[in-house]
Amino acid sequence: MLRHYGRLIILITTAAICLVFFSLGSLPGVTVDSHSQGEELPGVKLGEPFASKHDVPDRNKGLKELDALEQALGHGQGHGNGEPPLDVAAPEANGRRPQDKPPVPGFARPEDQTIETDPQPPVEPQGGVDGNWVPPVQISGEAEDKGEEEEDPTPISKIIVVGQMGSENTDWVRTEMTEWQNAIYYVDLPANEVSPSGLKTKMNKAKEATPYLTYIVDNYPDFPDVMAFIHAHRRGMEAWHNDAPSYDAVHMLNSLRLDTILKRGYVNMRCNNEIGCPDEVQPFRDPPQEDKHAEHAYPYVYANFFNVSWEEMKEQIPIVATQCCAQFAVSREQMLKKPKSEYERYLRFLEETHYDDDVAGRVLEYMWHIIFERDAVHCENVFQCCQE
Repeated sequence: MLRHYGRLIILITTAAICLVFFSLGSLPGVTVDSHSQGEELPGVKLGEPFASKHDVPDRNKGLKELDALEQALGHGQGHGNGEPPLDVAAPEANGRRPQDKPPVPGFARPEDQTIETDPQPPVEPQGGVDGNWVPPVQISGEAEDKGEEEEDPTPISKIIVVGQMGSENTDWVRTEMTEWQNAIYYVDLPANEVSPSGLKTKMNKAKEATPYLTYIVDNYPDFPDVMAFIHAHRRGMEAWHNDAPSYDAVHMLNSLRLDTILKRGYVNMRCNNEIGCPDEVQPFRDPPQEDKHAEHAYPYVYANFFNVSWEEMKEQIPIVATQCCAQFAVSREQMLKKPKSEYERYLRFLEETHYDDDVAGRVLEYMWHIIFERDAVHCENVFQCCQE
């Protein structure tokens, strides 16, 4: 009886050692076929053999001991009842590093355990010479998403149109406004004299209105996106009508919001409405004021420009008002809403009219906004004008 108990203790001890090795994830020196999917046990390579035949334990003896242990514990099944034998294969030639000591039979060192992962395909070099890496080529149209909208690569084209007397200096337009094109029309040169800019009007009449209309007729329909029509003087008291520090035209032009011009089509460059608003021109004032010569001429010019009757004018323009002083910006789209023949007719009228220079120029000063399709009374809010 004691002999049987001693054998049972030995078998239990042996089973405990085996269970410890199973929990550590390896059976030393043994390759095992899984009963499920042929999966490899952690720390054991399928098909990896023992280093030599001396490392192989007594297989049959071990199975018999396990059968006896399971029967003693009441499991009723063993490994000696026709189950497939354990696979033992030959070692690989270079399975270990030369400096490593041979393993102790029946034990596996942590550094000898191998963790298998899913194999990854080798990374092939991206072109180049002798395998040198070359960054991949970006296909046209597949722009990298940087979380920002790409800016329009085409800049807004723009031009400054100026009417100049020979005594005035417009060098600032060329030297200071280099991002703008310019069209400088000399208005008082003799017919046989060449203009320094290559541009001039037929006559000096109607103030800035004649060079403005001459540019439009000369260049229709090939306009830039934005056209700024301004006076020749840059700054100082003679440029008092410029809404800018020191009345500086350069500052005024640099402050222009081109997007607003493109959106609206027409903007007056002066936001201050103390002069011109709210009721500067009253063509049918009763009784008329004798000193308002431009106001007297206004309905006659308006009837010619827009081909309307006297009664229609009374309904359309009982009052005309806008900020002074004939400096404005227009978009190409707005300019092209009228045919070239309309602008030619306006210019011809100014060249042939009996109204003198001051009167004709004053009438057009309060007619530009109507030509570009604004209401007869067009007095913008000062704050909104400055903001936009």
